[in-house]
Amino acid sequence: MGAEFRYENYQIYAGEAASYTNYDLSGNKATGAQGFPGYQPNDEVNAQRKVFGAYADAEFDIIPAWLVNLAVRLENYSDFGFTHNYKFATRVKASKTVNLRGSFSTGFRAPSLQQINFSSTFTTVQAGNIAEVKIAPNYSSLAKAAGIPDLTQEKSLSASVGFTWKATPTLNVTLDGYMTKIKDRVVISGQFDGSDPSLDPGLASQMAALNVSYAQFFANAVNTTNMGVDVVIDYNKKVGDNRFRALFAGNIQNMEIDKINVPDKLSGSAFLQQTFLSDREQKFILASAPNMKGALSFEYGRKKLTLGTRLTYFGKVTLLGYGQDGLGISPTVPLDNGSGDVPDQFDYSGKLVTDIYASHPIFKKLVLHAGVDNLLNAHPDFGVVKGAKDWAYNTETGGAWDAVQMGTAGRRLFVRIAFSF
Repeated sequence: MGAEFRYENYQIYAGEAASYTNYDLSGNKATGAQGFPGYQPNDEVNAQRKVFGAYADAEFDIIPAWLVNLAVRLENYSDFGFTHNYKFATRVKASKTVNLRGSFSTGFRAPSLQQINFSSTFTTVQAGNIAEVKIAPNYSSLAKAAGIPDLTQEKSLSASVGFTWKATPTLNVTLDGYMTKIKDRVVISGQFDGSDPSLDPGLASQMAALNVSYAQFFANAVNTTNMGVDVVIDYNKKVGDNRFRALFAGNIQNMEIDKINVPDKLSGSAFLQQTFLSDREQKFILASAPNMKGALSFEYGRKKLTLGTRLTYFGKVTLLGYGQDGLGISPTVPLDNGSGDVPDQFDYSGKLVTDIYASHPIFKKLVLHAGVDNLLNAHPDFGVVKGAKDWAYNTETGGAWDAVQMGTAGRRLFVRIAFSF
């Protein structure tokens, strides 16, 4: 058991006046520094919070073959209140080589100070028109006019069941199935258009007073459920001075969006509801938990030398582009031959990445590591819709790929020294 205290602080300072001032009286040119104007005086914030926590963990052998673990954590946040979470886990020795295990727990993630307090006004281009966008902090009158509730913690329920099996003295197998339900995930909304006639009049009025065309907000916007299976197969063998190891780790999972928590004031039309969390943003949430990933590694050691290779398979991921209108709502792009429109969808197929590595002590407490990550220089598929190359790279990054799990940097050589003390 124990206790802790944490102090957090987040600040935004205004930039130089020239970085955000619009010197064009006609208003036809963008404000300040292009791309991302500097923070303005009304964006300044100096936010802080204090967190007090206490926790306890206990294990009991009910009988020699049955272990039970109980844990509790209590925390109080000065900005949004009290939270309490619990865990129950158990393990049963079914035989000398097989253990059965399971767990159930609640959890939370507090909204960060950045998500609560971030404020910015920047320039965008919508349908060829320059416009100002305001990301409003959660406590602002603009967020209240939009009906955005105070941010609160993300809450989760998790359960798992599985087994471990010592198949031979050199081979171990584990298999676990799990389910995690997350409620009130914090995400940033889409950009609401102040000229939309279905927008709440109070919100539109405040946007006009701030001289911004669009507004977006952080909100506890979405509930999800994730279910999957983890498997690990570990083989270790030692013969004299030689060491052999093979390790496979795999995951298959599926995430679903259960509910989108659209505030009443942003529910005036189907378009507003889709703007709150667009099809494109929903795909990004789902892509954060790819359906499949697996890694197979082989390692050989002799005395102090270790050599190894690792093969990692990253499963298929599907993302959406912004579409012709830049909104990401049912996004489509025109075919190059002019025959019609197709979904602005990027299918990043599964890829295999190969790494090699070696290590050897230099001195008693100094170890040299060297290797190559992504030896074959594999990259994701290009963010291009087949037959619509004129709209290629309409991605989150504005480049050839989205930020997919396998990365986009390609081959990387490394040398590092590890010091132990």
